[in-house]
Amino acid sequence: MSELSRFISDLVSRAKQSRHRYLLCIESELSWGINVAQLAQAHYSDGLWLSEDAPPNVSSVSAKKAQAWLGQDCDFLTVDLHQGLAIEAIAALAGTIRGGGLMVMLLPGPEDRSSDWQSPFMQRFLSQLSSHRVLTIKSGLDGKISLPLLPAESSAVCEIAERCYGCLSDEQLDAVESIRRVVTGHRRRPLVITADRGRGKSSALGIAAGILMKEKPRKILVTAPRQRNAQTVFQHAANTLGLAADSSYQIEHDGSQLCFIAPDNLLAECPSADLLIVDEAAAIPAPLLQKMLSSYSRVVFASTIHGYEGTGRGFAIKFKSVLDAMTPQWRACSMTSPIRWAAGDPLEHWLFETLLLDAEPAALTEPVSVAEVQYKQISPLWLTEQPDRLSQLFGLLVNAHYQTSPADLKQLLDDPDLIIFVVLKDELIVGCVLLSREGGFSAELSQSICLGQRRPRGHLLAQSVAAHLGLAEAASQHCGRILRIAVHDNARKIGIGAALLRQIQEWAERHQLDFLGTSYAASSELLPFWQSAGYVPIRLGIVKDGASGCHSLLSVLPLSDASRSWFDAATHSFSLSFLAQACEQFRLLDMAVFLPLYSRCLWHAQLPQVSNTVYRQLIHFSQGGLGYDLLVGQLSLWLQHGLKSGELTDQVGIDVMLAKVIQRQSWAELQVQFGFTGRKQAEQFLRHFVGNMLTNIPH
Repeated sequence: MSELSRFISDLVSRAKQSRHRYLLCIESELSWGINVAQLAQAHYSDGLWLSEDAPPNVSSVSAKKAQAWLGQDCDFLTVDLHQGLAIEAIAALAGTIRGGGLMVMLLPGPEDRSSDWQSPFMQRFLSQLSSHRVLTIKSGLDGKISLPLLPAESSAVCEIAERCYGCLSDEQLDAVESIRRVVTGHRRRPLVITADRGRGKSSALGIAAGILMKEKPRKILVTAPRQRNAQTVFQHAANTLGLAADSSYQIEHDGSQLCFIAPDNLLAECPSADLLIVDEAAAIPAPLLQKMLSSYSRVVFASTIHGYEGTGRGFAIKFKSVLDAMTPQWRACSMTSPIRWAAGDPLEHWLFETLLLDAEPAALTEPVSVAEVQYKQISPLWLTEQPDRLSQLFGLLVNAHYQTSPADLKQLLDDPDLIIFVVLKDELIVGCVLLSREGGFSAELSQSICLGQRRPRGHLLAQSVAAHLGLAEAASQHCGRILRIAVHDNARKIGIGAALLRQIQEWAERHQLDFLGTSYAASSELLPFWQSAGYVPIRLGIVKDGASGCHSLLSVLPLSDASRSWFDAATHSFSLSFLAQACEQFRLLDMAVFLPLYSRCLWHAQLPQVSNTVYRQLIHFSQGGLGYDLLVGQLSLWLQHGLKSGELTDQVGIDVMLAKVIQRQSWAELQVQFGFTGRKQAEQFLRHFVGNMLTNIPH
């Protein structure tokens, strides 16, 4: 046996004995690296290659299709870096490797690396491959092979003792019992389970579902961002019930049912259930989770904390306030002990360090005041000079937005058009804003974008104004798109966010940008913030955003005379569209968002006067005459004038009037939203509101 073969054989033996996973880097020309990888894979029965051009007779997946592999396991993963670094795919697939397995990276030698490897992110990635946690085999041009030291040999075989119900750790058993108590205990006490990958979270959900189905006939619903996310749940439920697993995502047993249902269908249909299980909850928009919480009295939310497609830590932080308000007796369950591999796994540690999956914001020991912070534009080099800086900034972004992913880290370090401002308190990062420079297209290309004929990569703000509003000149101008703004939890509500936006505006004016803009989730929390900073809505997305669960609102702040030339046209266009879309596309828009947008749009509207005849009809309506259906137009005109003048009071009355008269919601929808017993009570409410307003407002 050659020295190389003996090394690989010993490495595999030690990995299997310890149930640790190791990262083996093969730095060489491609064909030699492939041969070594296949030599290592021969020790395993279940291997996978992440490659666009894998060797024949091996199971492979492309970077674009890596997500399809989730829910499955393997013992061995080869990653071909000669084709580039697919960081999101690596992050996703690494978690599918079972304990005792290997991840092999085929790395081109220095002489074969393209200029892409010189970027800050790639340089940082290469430095992480020099970590003591990585085993590197090198083959030089002279044919000499360099082998690393083997990891220490375990003194004993690492085995897992099986607990009750087939659980593989005490934490998993506790999680199963906690899930059962959600069903057998008091109502309105939801459970939130958080865990890193490989801790047996989804397995616990399946085991508990199977046990509950055995005890008595029960209907259990499972929802998740994607159906395949629930594969492990159904596998373990079937095993617990002694059934063969299939791909139907539906299990029936002695009158019990376990069914998968997509989040949107769940909320549209609201089928009855004894338990609702929400897996990978961090990847489901918060507004949908809140509706699930209000619609079902027995719910289990489960989420990965440090995940491949975002983090559940931000989810846990933000969702906690919702739980505290709606179900104060909710319970938390954290699973920290790994099951799929042994504790202290080298590959997991390397992934966390390299992709900052466990990055945390700066640890602040006392509240922050505006007087003691400074604002600074920084570079990727400034971030990487001290590792704590990058970790603090990324941790801040993670907590502010729970779908921050490794791709965001790459953009943070590599995007030449990204401008980064931070807020510092004693060298600790307590706030940040990321801005992307866009636009500046030729007149010809701008016109093609406007006509929908061209879609250059990036430049989303410039292209959106041109393509969706028909304003080609906006794409020719230079603009800045605010991608992210985040403030430390201990520094919020004191004006730091607003000050950051002023810093960005001053920077943009110095660099002669024509306008600034941003696209954000249209919510009652964010809309006032951006409006107070002077950002004016010019487009509201028709379809809700998959990440936020809200409509995306595009808002701009004109800076130059050139941008003001089309800005008035853009705001007028938005007003015309929104006023017309109010009763169709946005008929169910949250009133806290709908009212300020609708009121703003009325500023641009030329309304007919409310005649004396209309006033007499409204008086009759308020006194019990003339039914609602006969006065829709009159009520609409009177309400619009009242909103435009600001004379109307009684917020609840305004909300009900808007929902019925402007959004044209059905009486049944009005009943659900405002708690009316039926149409009669709702219509009487409208009559009473109109009567009160007519009495108090002179006309």
